[in-house]
Amino acid sequence: MKTQIHTYHSYILTLVLFGLSKLALSDGILLPKDENYPADFLRNKVTEVNVTIEGLVVQTVVYQEFVNEWDQAIDAVYNFPLPADARSTQLLYTRNDTTFRAILKVEPQDPNPGTGQGGLAALVNAYIGPNGLKLTLENIAPGAMQSVELSYISLLDYHKGDCTYEYPLSTEEFITYPIDHLEFNFEVEANREITQYNIPTHPDFQILENDSTYLKLRVRKPMAFLATNLVFNFSVENNLRNIDFYSVNSDTMDGHFSLFVRPENYALSTESLTNNIVFLLGNSSSMTGYKLEQSIEAISNSLDQLDPTDFFNIILFNYSVEYWENNLVQASTTNIDNAKIFLQSVIGTGGSRLDLGVQSAMQQFENSDYSNAIIAFTDGKSPIDPVEVGQSNNYETGIFPIGIGDDIDRYRLEMTASYNYGFATYFDEDDNLREGILHVFEKINKPILKNVDLNFNKSDIYSIVPQKYPAIYAGSFFLVAGRYQNAGSTVLNLTGEDYNGTAQYDFPIEFTDSTNKNKFSEKLWAKEMIDALEQEISIYGETDELKDSVISLSLRYEIRCIYTAYFADYETIYVSTDPITEMQASYPKSFVYSNYPNPFHNSTTIRFYIDDIDIGKFKVLRIYNLQGHLIAIIDVSDFSEGWHEISFDGKDISGNEIPSGIYLVQLQIENHIANTKRINKVR
Repeated sequence: MKTQIHTYHSYILTLVLFGLSKLALSDGILLPKDENYPADFLRNKVTEVNVTIEGLVVQTVVYQEFVNEWDQAIDAVYNFPLPADARSTQLLYTRNDTTFRAILKVEPQDPNPGTGQGGLAALVNAYIGPNGLKLTLENIAPGAMQSVELSYISLLDYHKGDCTYEYPLSTEEFITYPIDHLEFNFEVEANREITQYNIPTHPDFQILENDSTYLKLRVRKPMAFLATNLVFNFSVENNLRNIDFYSVNSDTMDGHFSLFVRPENYALSTESLTNNIVFLLGNSSSMTGYKLEQSIEAISNSLDQLDPTDFFNIILFNYSVEYWENNLVQASTTNIDNAKIFLQSVIGTGGSRLDLGVQSAMQQFENSDYSNAIIAFTDGKSPIDPVEVGQSNNYETGIFPIGIGDDIDRYRLEMTASYNYGFATYFDEDDNLREGILHVFEKINKPILKNVDLNFNKSDIYSIVPQKYPAIYAGSFFLVAGRYQNAGSTVLNLTGEDYNGTAQYDFPIEFTDSTNKNKFSEKLWAKEMIDALEQEISIYGETDELKDSVISLSLRYEIRCIYTAYFADYETIYVSTDPITEMQASYPKSFVYSNYPNPFHNSTTIRFYIDDIDIGKFKVLRIYNLQGHLIAIIDVSDFSEGWHEISFDGKDISGNEIPSGIYLVQLQIENHIANTKRINKVR
């Protein structure tokens, strides 16, 4: 017990020294409920992350294994810091050889042990953030392996063809030891030509497949320290004004669709609309120092990006507002220089009335002849009313809030942006604010179509979100999701005003009757609807109708909301859909599906699928240990099309029994690796 107390207090001291801001967004952890457990957390042995990217939609599946190192059974709470823009779509857990599906109940999330008493539990709560997930797992046997698999959906960060995905892997404040196995598998169907790709945080990645629009990469590390978030980026060519359209039907409800409007990456100044931009800078006392300095520098750099035909102004807000100029001025060299001088004189003061600032900024716009935008910097909360602002927004002004720090009313900022043709962006206090804010400005600096409208030419479309369409900016995108009743082909009319006047772009689209392809459109629509309803509840208060709507969506689409939580009942056994239907989205040809039992003692049965395109080809199952050494080879070249099972006796090439541990099974076809599955041998 002395060792436990010493470890705990050393740990708390470390966290105090590092600060809570470094705890955001990291890998999943399993926190024991018994304070006598001989460590702060159950040991993480394996983290395997499979990332499927379709256009700009990301589906992430996180598989983790933890071991109970105690000589007693233990209850523990699984904690995962789900990114703020993501929603969970499934949570699985195991006991012995059985996989269960966590069920959603209309109840609060299980608390961490010790919650309300400060200390470690409070730090873990801060670590997972307001969007984090918790699941209590009971009676984990001594020495037993506890597996958890979490699936969630989100969107790529995208600008000018550059796509970025980040996985929260930095757990050095919690996990000080190397885990046995770390693996990432990326599969990208970009729908555009991929011009470059990289994993700068983990440069020793493997390229499994590389085509013009398709990519498969892998990061695999034995004995890996979880010290750095993984960042994967790639770039795509996009020289045309185009769309990505996905739809999926259902046997039990109407269809769902998702539409991504994706204009060209770049536009010349002669092809873009004139900007009217107000930089709305909060200079409350809490902004003093790094946040204010970086914001001022970012605005100064943004001014240099304006075209001489653009117009701008700067307004400060605190407990009141202060104008640099009474009205918008042209972006001449003299005006930009004078604005920079004004910015250098800005100091912090009291108050954070973003509502007064937005109201003042809106009065700067007199018509919708130009592309109107407000970029608002804030690090606090404000009683701004998104609907009221939207109702007074007569000139389709885009509002783009930039929230800095962790004391931000995200719901209010996001709803303000959504109701006013914009989007919200957030930064931690220790981020590179200058570069990040400049990146936001670059996203809206080249407007190419304003007063945007969409006509689907289909009468059975409903429940479209968002209700207002933003202007279209070169190198950006916006998402529209909705429902439809009947399958069929139509033409989408995208209309608006560009530098030549009224413009229309027509795109043929297909509302499919297929119930299998593009299933993510169901989850994506539900995610957007739940986001919008929770924003309304947070700002305007709960009503029975709103609450019932959110709960209904949460339970129907199995996406957690503010009223529901995951529970382990150890009764709801996970039953996969037809494996070929489920897996073909990721592996359109042959693949290894699973093995049973897993873990196994003496032998296990490996299940795999052979596609007809691979008949007659050289095919083998290769089994490796985590150090990359080849353990066994099973020739399956003569197997026909369809599902097959084959036994592995747990012995290596020399006939010796392999030791306990984790092994990897690969299906190799000719010189191509179809996919890899993990198996676990125990004594």
